[in-house]
Amino acid sequence: MCGICAVMLENCKKDFPIGCLLYKMMESQQIRAQDSSGVAIFNKETNKEFYRIDYYRKITGTKFPVRHNDSICNIFTQKVPRERIAETLYELNQDPKAVIASFAKDMNLLKDVGLVRDLDSKCNIKSIQGTHGIGHLRIATSSRVTPDHAHPFSTTLIPDIAVVHNGEITNYSRLRSSLELKGYRFFTRCDSEVIAVFIADQILRHGDIEKANYEFIQKADGPFTYIVATPDSLSLVRDKFGARKAIFGYNPGSKDYPSFWAMATDLSALDSVGATYYVETPQPGKPKIFYNQMKIRAIAN
Repeated sequence: MCGICAVMLENCKKDFPIGCLLYKMMESQQIRAQDSSGVAIFNKETNKEFYRIDYYRKITGTKFPVRHNDSICNIFTQKVPRERIAETLYELNQDPKAVIASFAKDMNLLKDVGLVRDLDSKCNIKSIQGTHGIGHLRIATSSRVTPDHAHPFSTTLIPDIAVVHNGEITNYSRLRSSLELKGYRFFTRCDSEVIAVFIADQILRHGDIEKANYEFIQKADGPFTYIVATPDSLSLVRDKFGARKAIFGYNPGSKDYPSFWAMATDLSALDSVGATYYVETPQPGKPKIFYNQMKIRAIAN
């Protein structure tokens, strides 16, 4: 099974390298999965003027390729001003060779095949600062082992939303088809992508992350646990039958760390960062939502 984790700083300091906490939690769960790894870290001070779009595109005869769907692809990044966002996204969505990995303003999403230590050697994730973030270790069960199939998954519907997932969405095809009928494009065949698109669609409809999670729980079948990150929240969600485990805990802070909440698949991940206070397992079918700016809210038992 895949390994997932997340951290939310309680006091929202923007100068703390939250990537080092995610790295420790991911490394402690590495035995679970070795195919790919990824993180999404949020910091509102990162980029005030431009949106960032990361994507893969089929290219031939280039120097630094990665594999995607048995073709040679390169990784590209565009920094786009607000006034050109709609035009740029439209062009990329119309390009059948483009595979968009991330659409962000406050979020830094990094993922690749390989172990978390490989990702850190390429991207230095341990040094990335932010207020909250999520991490994922993947073992492929039903789709390709390529950078675009690695987690976290983003979406072009709205910026700064990312999802990590452990489990299986057994009615994935039906959910995907219903979203495609609304005009949304999918870029992979991974069932986890449907969570990001579904949640983003719900947020566009009513702007309520809690309601969006409940809607997904009601409509999705299969065993799953996921964490969805937005600029202001982390949601830890289990399926209605609790078929996949999850756990969260609190670290009250020290001279080395600010206080924070952590969540993961395994208790070992909480132990690795000292988040061993108020340890709980969220109830099946009831999202546990953590908000930044010293605001934590959970669904009532």
